[in-house]
Amino acid sequence: LHNEDDPPESSAAEQPSTSTETPQTPQTAAASEADTSPPPYCSIAVEAAATSETHNEFYPVPPPYSVATSLPTYDEAEKAKAAAMAAAAAEVAQREEEYPPRDDFSDADQLRVGNDGIFMLAFFMAFIFNWIGFCLSFCITNTIAGRYGAICGFGLSLIKWILIVR
Repeated sequence: LHNEDDPPESSAAEQPSTSTETPQTPQTAAASEADTSPPPYCSIAVEAAATSETHNEFYPVPPPYSVATSLPTYDEAEKAKAAAMAAAAAEVAQREEEYPPRDDFSDADQLRVGNDGIFMLAFFMAFIFNWIGFCLSFCITNTIAGRYGAICGFGLSLIKWILIVR
């Protein structure tokens, strides 16, 4: 590795020899260009400042060190978080007051989930009695499990009839 602080070592091509000197070939010119040191950092900074206008829109300038290091303490951050949560809770309570619950709509009107027994009963009823069983089980049951059981049973009965027809 070449150290920038060390003086450049002279190569065999640069030292004069006692034999006849040959003119410098393009290969030695390329080698001497490769041995040259890079430009000083001050010229790179000037070029970067000139082209920084185009990069600012894609890469914003980071904040100064004083702003980046002036973070709140843990206690201050926790207090701010608690204040934000309290404000959000107050906003939710205010939103609930804007939209009062309906009195004519209760949980009894909603579909209940049901259980496995209702699902299996509606499934077998729709599977055995085909579309008539589907209509009866779908209309009679008022639970989600019963209705999905009827749909599954009817779908499987359709697959059964497709296989029978083939």
